[in-house]
Amino acid sequence: MMITPFFSRMIITTFCSSMMITTFCSSMMITTCCSSTMIATFCSSTIFRTFYSSMRSSMMITTFCSSMMITTFCSSRMITSFCSSKMITTVCRSMMITTFCSSIMIATFCTSMMFTTFCSSMMITTFRSCMMITTFRGSMMITTFCSNMMITTFCSSMMITTFYSSMIITTFCSNMMMTTFCSSMMITTFRSSMMIATFCSIMMITTFCSVAV
Repeated sequence: MMITPFFSRMIITTFCSSMMITTFCSSMMITTCCSSTMIATFCSSTIFRTFYSSMRSSMMITTFCSSMMITTFCSSRMITSFCSSKMITTVCRSMMITTFCSSIMIATFCTSMMFTTFCSSMMITTFRSCMMITTFRGSMMITTFCSNMMITTFCSSMMITTFYSSMIITTFCSNMMMTTFCSSMMITTFRSSMMIATFCSIMMITTFCSVAV
């Protein structure tokens, strides 16, 4: 009877330990998910700032090139008005075309740089998202493993408890059988002694009667 409370305490202790492990794994999973969300938010804000900065830079360069083109055009018009030489007019026109082409080349270069920066930030975001998914799956696997361990421990403790309970019942039944057997032996012995006593009494009465006759 003292064995059963001991194993009951063992079951309660094992169940509480498994509950603590499950709570710890759940908190780890929530912390990992929150950290991944913070990283994704930070990456998104970085992409937006990079895209906005690149756009502002390209707009400033384009505005500067446009102002240079307008200035060159006005200067060439002034030189054309001031001079009557065809050579000066041709030179001014070629300068205007060169400036315009240079501004187009600079704008194209800035656009390609902006696109490259955006693609790089998208690749980083995709990589971090994959890492976040991998971390979440890893934490889910750990939680599943801990849950299985908890179930296994609980089942093992139940099996041990059942085994010891059956041992106690078996011992009790064996004691009952021994008690019954001993009782039946005592009854048999008592009946045998009663039969012997009766036989002896009959023999004594018979002998007494024979002597009296």
